[in-house]
Amino acid sequence: MKNGETTFVYVDHLLAEHRRLDGLIRRTLATFPKWEEADSTAWLPRLLVGLESIRDELAHHFREEEQGGCLEEAVAHCPALSAEVQQIEGEHQLLLGEIDGLIHRCRSATPQNFAEMQAIETEMRRLVRQLRSHEARENAVLQRGFGVCLDGEDMANGRSQVPR
Repeated sequence: MKNGETTFVYVDHLLAEHRRLDGLIRRTLATFPKWEEADSTAWLPRLLVGLESIRDELAHHFREEEQGGCLEEAVAHCPALSAEVQQIEGEHQLLLGEIDGLIHRCRSATPQNFAEMQAIETEMRRLVRQLRSHEARENAVLQRGFGVCLDGEDMANGRSQVPR
């Protein structure tokens, strides 16, 4: 296998995981009702299912990274990325703890408490921003480590561009 093909395998794998996680996040965010029309609590169990799916996906994704996945290969290509990868991997337990806390909060929430439900949505959106920032840092490591361009169109199509 040529080096460019190997690069595609690593980069495309991580991008596919990011797309899968993004889909879970979007579906979970879509469970929140329009609060001015909210008269049902049926959305809370769907939110919990979504959060648990996101948590499972994240745990798998992080475990793969920590066991020598794409980021480690990027460091092998560019050792200067080592400290950045250590920082990224150091965030894993914090992010899992954040989502665990949100899951616990949802399980103990009073669905009829409008303010509490809005606070949960705010917390979820804050967590999503953290996850997207984390993902952007992973993508930056891939770009520098493999010398690829991950522009918006290619990422949306699940394909990276390896320079010739």
